[in-house]
Amino acid sequence: MKRKFAKVVTKLPGRKAAAVVRDTSKYLSPSISRYYPLVVDSAHGSVVRDVDGNQFLDFTSGIAVLNTGSTHERVVEAAKGQLEKFLHFSYTDFYYENLVKLAEKIVERVPGDFEKMVYFGNSGTEANEAAMKLARNYTRRTLFLAHGGAFHGRTMGALSLTASKPIQREGAFPLLSETVHFPFPYCYRCPWKQTFPECDYYCIDFFKEQYLEQFVPVKEVAAFVYEPIAGEGGY
Repeated sequence: MKRKFAKVVTKLPGRKAAAVVRDTSKYLSPSISRYYPLVVDSAHGSVVRDVDGNQFLDFTSGIAVLNTGSTHERVVEAAKGQLEKFLHFSYTDFYYENLVKLAEKIVERVPGDFEKMVYFGNSGTEANEAAMKLARNYTRRTLFLAHGGAFHGRTMGALSLTASKPIQREGAFPLLSETVHFPFPYCYRCPWKQTFPECDYYCIDFFKEQYLEQFVPVKEVAAFVYEPIAGEGGY
C-alpha cells in the first residue's frame, strides 16, 4: 500500500473551500474565530484531505484528541457497533453499562493509591466548569489562581480562567472577580527577560513575593488551575 503524505494541488484556499468559508460567514455565528481556511473532507491517520483534494499533515492531532489518528479501523469498528445498537440515551437520567466499563478502565490506569471516580463531560470547557464547582464545594473557598496565556474555555466560569487573547473576553464582562492571573513561567521567552539557570527561578520568587505575600490570601484559594503545556496561549 502506497503511503500518502501532504500535497497541495490548488491555490489555497481552493475554489470549494473558499465557497464554504464564505457560506460559514453567512450562516454560522461569528462567535467562533477560525485561523485557517481549511475545509476538511476526510482524514486518515495523520493525513487530512480538504474539499479541493489538497492533503495536509495533522500536527494538531485533531486538537489533541486523536491519539490513534483519524479513522483508525478499530475505533471505526467500535463506533459502528455502538451506532447499530442505539445512537443516544441520556446518561444523566438513566444508566448505561459501557459508560461504567469505560470509567472502570480509566480508574485502573490513573496512578495513585487513593479512591477515584470519573466524571464525563462534553468538552474541556465543561470539565473545567465542573472542576471549579467541585473545588468551591469541597474547600468552601472562592478564589481561583490561573496563569496568563491560559485557555480553559469560553463559558462564563471557564472564561474567567482564560487569559490567552483579549478577543476571548471582549463583551463578556463582568466575569468571576475571584480569579487572579500571574505570568506563566516560560524560560524560552521569559516575561522578566531572565536567563536560566542564572535567574535562580526568579519566576517562583516573584509569584511568592508579589502574589502570595502581598494580595492573595492563601486560605481563600479554592484551586490553582494550571495548564502545564500551553495550548492556544503557546502559539
